Amino acid sequence: MPWEEFARALEEAWRREGYAVKAIGVPQADFELVRGARTTLVACKRWKATRTGIEPLRELEAAGRAREAHECVYVATGEVTEQARELAVQKGIRLVEGAELVLLLRP
Repeated sequence: MPWEEFARALEEAWRREGYAVKAIGVPQADFELVRGARTTLVACKRWKATRTGIEPLRELEAAGRAREAHECVYVATGEVTEQARELAVQKGIRLVEGAELVLLLRP
C-alpha cells in the first residue's frame, strides 16, 4: 500500500472516531489529532519498516513535548523492539500495531 493510501486510511479512521485530523508534515510526526481540548501527536513515518527501534519514539516524544500534546501515538506495521516497547511505556507513548491497527483501519 503506498504511503498516500495508508495515510488517507488512517485519517479516515480517526475522523470516524471523532477526531479532527491535520497532517503536520514535520520530521518527527505525521498527524495531529484533536478531540475536544485534547491533542494527540501521531507518527507512522516508518510504516513500511520491518523493525522499529527507539529513535523514532524518542523523536515523537520530543515533538509531543514541544507541541504540548496530551498523548503521543506511534503506528507500527512491523516489529517493535523490546527497547522501543520499554521506552514507549516509560514515556507514555501508545503503540498502535497488529490487531489494533487492523481494527482501526476497518471501514
